[in-house]
Order: sequence, then structure tokens, then C-alpha cells
Amino acid sequence: MTASTPRLEDAGVARLLGLAFAGADLVFEIDSEGSITFALGAAERLTGCPDQDLVGRDWAALFKSSEFTLLDTLRTTLGPGERRGPLQMALAERKTPNAPESASLSVFRLPQLGTRLSCALSAGGSGGGAPYPRDGDGFTPAESFSAAAEYLLKEAEKAGLVLTLDLVEVRGLRERLSRLSPDMAERTRRQIEATLRAESYAGVGGAELSSDRFAIMRPADAPNARLVEGLSAASGGSARPQLARMSLDGAASSQNMRTLRLALDRYIEAGSDAATSGFRDTVARTLRDSDRFRDIVARGAFQLAYQPVVSLATGELHHFEALARFSRDTSPAETIQLAEDLEMIQAFDLSVVRRLLRELQSLPVTTRIAANLSAHSLMIDGVLEEILGLGVGSELRGRLILEITETRQLRDLDQANARIARLRSAGHVVCLDDFGAGAASLDYLRRLDVDFIKIDGRYIQSMTEGSRDALLVKHLVALCDDLGVATIAEMIETEPVARLALDLGVQLGQGWAFSKPLEKPKWSPPAPAPAPARTRPGSREYWG
Repeated sequence: MTASTPRLEDAGVARLLGLAFAGADLVFEIDSEGSITFALGAAERLTGCPDQDLVGRDWAALFKSSEFTLLDTLRTTLGPGERRGPLQMALAERKTPNAPESASLSVFRLPQLGTRLSCALSAGGSGGGAPYPRDGDGFTPAESFSAAAEYLLKEAEKAGLVLTLDLVEVRGLRERLSRLSPDMAERTRRQIEATLRAESYAGVGGAELSSDRFAIMRPADAPNARLVEGLSAASGGSARPQLARMSLDGAASSQNMRTLRLALDRYIEAGSDAATSGFRDTVARTLRDSDRFRDIVARGAFQLAYQPVVSLATGELHHFEALARFSRDTSPAETIQLAEDLEMIQAFDLSVVRRLLRELQSLPVTTRIAANLSAHSLMIDGVLEEILGLGVGSELRGRLILEITETRQLRDLDQANARIARLRSAGHVVCLDDFGAGAASLDYLRRLDVDFIKIDGRYIQSMTEGSRDALLVKHLVALCDDLGVATIAEMIETEPVARLALDLGVQLGQGWAFSKPLEKPKWSPPAPAPAPARTRPGSREYWG
């Protein structure tokens, strides 16, 4: 072996260092106290000093003080053969121009090295540099967590990794924190935050959803026991962490995250009853409900009932509203609410529209039916294009009324109006449902060109002669008349309310005073019909 030829051992070390530098800017080693014992690489770029000057320094000096709890957690909890990272870390501030503000830290405890930790530091944040903001306590803000998680899912999918979204309840944490001094409570919260962050994928950390409930993204193969033990220790050993896990992939990430968020909402709303069913049971039930609704839509396993909407002046049928029915032991309102919460309503809306158009083809040409279309569905390009792309003529479309339900506030009214205009141009009549229920209703009336509004049934049910509700309805009807928009009163349950609605100028009515929902769209007005209406000056003939 010549002097210029490296020894085998040297070549092996050089090869290992080369591999390390391929994935990091700086590699270093720390002892059990956190003191740097070895450093090699682009230290000056990251730390402002040469690598040889790092030896003997505390590794915490490389980072901001907000990272100290996490560093202690990594140093004291990492077991032999375990690895954490890459974790996004805030670097200590330096006056050097263009100095990086963050770096990705990975740590590994090699069994042969005993208590020493091997560390790798790379400039820039983890996850491709995506921003992961943290609040003053170190947690990822709840409003930012969904966006960060969905980004991570896509990045993990590219790398062929499977992630889980975990909801974590540290039962008993709230009571423990209330008994501690402010300083100790803050220290405990910091320790919990550091534990969640050390266990999370890419160091995104946990989102604090309530004082004792958190959400975290983790690799699917990450052991539950390590997280549970870490959280139990962080909370002083008195809390009992519980986990609900769901494996995710990039394609289904949004849907699955909505499912688990809904499960958490249900759990929080259950209050003391939750102690009976438990956190995991609540999540499992929500997942079952989600799967059940997907199956219902896929198989078309729902029924439609048809409630007549009649002329208050003559009692004659104007059209039917199609109402969904799922099963005898399930409230249709609860199932529809579930679909809206999970943003699965658009698939159901399309299924109903397709079914009604097929049914109308076999019904008399005088039969008209209203289908509910959620505001969420209206604003989705694919839903609108599919409705407009159905191979039916304008005559058949004219018999299908689209009743827009405000499952969420319409934020872009100009775009919503453009979509409504396309539906009306294709032949559909458009109605705004539950008008008056939201604060934005008058703005809707000002900026959306529709044919009908359906007045929220809460005003109709409670109104009496001369009441505030009756006065509001009267002026709303007058405003609609001036704008050329016809009105429908829902939830009319008695004949006196029907007469009052007619006196106030409402043109159409719906409710048990006329008919319950029917199995088939067939109905004749009972005899004798109501007395003819007194036509008010300025009133207009409505559609149909």
C-alpha cells in the first residue's frame, strides 16, 4: 500500500462521510449532556463559525431558545437504534447576511456509540421548505394544521410513504394543569408540545384542538407505545393518553381529515356521555357513518318522498319538493348533515338530479319537481358541468327546479350568480332555500338573480297576526315583488297560518296543512279549495 493510497479503514470512513454529506450540510455528534464532541461540514454557513470551533459547545447554542425543550426531549428519550427527523428547527439568530433561519435536524442513536447521538443538519425547512407556523406555545395552529397535513401527505406519497392522522386525547391533562403553578403548567405544555413534535412527520408537530386534545401526522409504522409513554411522562404520569389513528393517502387526504375532524366534534359535543362510548368508539362510529354514506350514494340506496308545494290562492299543485329518505332508524336531516360536514354532499346532489330527470321523463308534462342543490355543490365546477352536460332538453330541465340550500355561506356572490345564470339559461328554475336564516340573505337577494325564494320556516311557524315575524314576512314579500322574485312559505302546519301567509302576499305554500310527503309525485288538492286570493296592487304573475 503506497503512501498516497488511503487505508481501508480511512476509505470506509470517507465513504460514510460522503453518504452523510449527500443528505446534510453538517454532521456532528453530542454526548449525554448535549456537548458537541465531533463536527464536520459546512458549519460556518449554518452556525457562523468553523466546524472545529463547535467541539465542546452545547448543541442547544445552534438553535433558538424556543427549541430547547425539543432538544432535551430528543437527547433523553431516544432509544438505541432509534431515529427522529428530519425536524424543522429554528436556528439561532446571526448577523451574517443571507444566513438561513431554519434547518432540518435528524438524530440517530447508534447502539455501538452508547449514550452519544449522531446528528445531521441541513439548511432550509423540512417538507420541501413548506411553512409550518407555530403559535406562542409551540403548537401548530389548528387553522394551519389541515393545510400542512395535506401538503405532507402529497410529499409522503411522492416518497412512497404512508402517513396516519392521529387524534390524541390526554385524559386528565386539563385537571392536572389547573392544579399546577403557572410556570409548571407552561413547562408541562412545552414538554407535551415537544413530545408531539418529536413524534410527528417532518417535525410539523401537533395542533392543539382543545386543552387536552391534539392532532398529529405520523408515519404509519411509528409505534403507538412510544408516543403514549412520552405523553404520559410529559404530563407527570397522571394523564392517560388515547389515540385514534387513520391511515391516509394523498388522494383521500381531504375526505379522511374531514371525517376525523367530525369525529372530534362529535366527541366534544358528547360531554359526559363520551365517557361511556369512549374516544376510539366515537371515531370508529364516525368512520362507519362515513363509509355507510359513501355506500348509499354508490348504490343509490336511498328513497325520495315528494311533498306538494301549492298555490295559497287556489290550493292547486304547483310542484313537488323531493325529500331524501335513507332508513327508518336514521334521521334524514342527520344523514344530510353528515354528508355536508364531510363534504360528500355533491355526489349525493348529483345522484338525486340524475334520478329525478329520469323520473320526470315518465311523468305527465305538467309535473314539476324541485331538487335540493347545496351551495357547496353549486360552486364546484365538476358538479355544474355534469348537470349541464346531462343529455336532456330544455323542456325537461324546465320541469326540474333547483333549490339551492345554504350549507355554507356563499363567499363569491358574483361567481355564484354566474353559475345560477348558466342553470337558468339551460332551462332550470332556481330557488333559494331557507331565505332569512343567514345574515347574508339581503345581500343574496340583491346580487343573485333567482326565480323564487323559500322563506325560512322558523318565521312561518311562529308568526301570528301583527307579530314581528309577520311584519318581516310582509316586507320581505313586498321587496321580492318589486324585484320580480316569487315567494314560497315552508312549514305551514295549520290553516290559520296558511291564510295569514296568503294575506301577507306569499304566493306558494308547503307543509302538513296541505299534505305530508308522499311516496309518489301524485296529489290532488282536497275539496273545497281555499278562497280566491285578493290581488294586491303591484303584484306579479309568478312562474308556472
